[in-house]
Amino acid sequence: MKTHRFAALLILLTLLTIPLAGALHAQGSPETNLIDACVPEGEFDPAADYFPDKIELTYAENFTVAYFNNYKVITVLEPWPGAPEEETYQYVLVQCGTPAPDAASFADNAQFIEVPTGSLIVMSTTELPALVELDLLDHLVGLDSFLYANTPEVRARIDAGELVEIGNGSAVNLEVVLDADPDLVITHAFGSPDWDTHPILLENGIFVAINAENTEATLLGRAEWIKFMAAFYNKEAEAAAVFDAIAGDYNDLTALTASIPEDERVTALWNAFSSYTEAWSIPGQQTWIGALLKDAGITYVLQDQAPEGTAFLDFETVYEAGVEVPLWFVNAYDVHTLADVVAMDERYAGFAAVQDGAVYNDNNRVNENGGSDFWETGVTHPNLILADLVAIAYPDLLPDHELTFYRRME
Repeated sequence: MKTHRFAALLILLTLLTIPLAGALHAQGSPETNLIDACVPEGEFDPAADYFPDKIELTYAENFTVAYFNNYKVITVLEPWPGAPEEETYQYVLVQCGTPAPDAASFADNAQFIEVPTGSLIVMSTTELPALVELDLLDHLVGLDSFLYANTPEVRARIDAGELVEIGNGSAVNLEVVLDADPDLVITHAFGSPDWDTHPILLENGIFVAINAENTEATLLGRAEWIKFMAAFYNKEAEAAAVFDAIAGDYNDLTALTASIPEDERVTALWNAFSSYTEAWSIPGQQTWIGALLKDAGITYVLQDQAPEGTAFLDFETVYEAGVEVPLWFVNAYDVHTLADVVAMDERYAGFAAVQDGAVYNDNNRVNENGGSDFWETGVTHPNLILADLVAIAYPDLLPDHELTFYRRME
């Protein structure tokens, strides 16, 4: 009788233990990424998935993310335009409170960092809106330069004396960086010793991640690099929500122009003659500008001259092809009026777009030092750029739109 009771008790305990073991395992795997905590000492579970929220890339093509139970690996495939194929960068992001994987399993240049990481310096204004969107502004301790920042929340921190300015390229102020002691520096690379900051910082033991959004072929691809930054703070879910809203708006705008017949599409002139290069640059149809204009339903002058890369043409060629075109996006620095346009070259006065007052520049939001928000907010929010172009070319499609980055020259 006692034997039967013991067997029954053993069976009961076994049945109770099965769900208990499952509950313990479920507790080991968090329901969401840990954005403000480490795994407590002694509680690491090697079978747990510490990153239930994962990055999924739809448009960005120049970085990858591979997930493992307690670490993730980011690989930047082309750190700057035209970089050698073997010139890749690898970042191993380890959930804090858990053991790092064996370094021998990774590339020689792989850097290891615990996440969610802490203090941050960014080397370009293009990252600033993403910091605000991801609620990471409190982590920011420095910029390369204060001059060109537009993001109001960042300007407020600059005015309050809460940020340091470190310079850039080979002239970076290493002493200021070391005093700031950032956990992470996010920079861009150019493949030039005079312009690159990352070699100097790496030599001094500072973790540097290269944001290569400028290598992407579409604006949505560039904007999706918000997920790159988010990965260092375990904010994959937040980045996905922000980006999905931006991409959804962008694609809705593209759908508005998709049904416009080819022979009814607005033709525009893009850019202006540059005295620096002695040429007029026409973007390739496979560049982000070419893709943007196509999405806006705009045919641009001499687009067939540059199916892929940018074509550099002489003034006379573009003048002949574009003088009668009704719309001109001049995209010129420090040009604010039609008089400024004509002052660039008196022959511009003969352009139909100038005579009709249909010349637009992307300097509607520029700070006192010439820093353009087009290259700041516009990188994270290409939907706002596209909305401007659609509203200018097809005002009936967006009758209530107020221009964000573009302004009509008067």
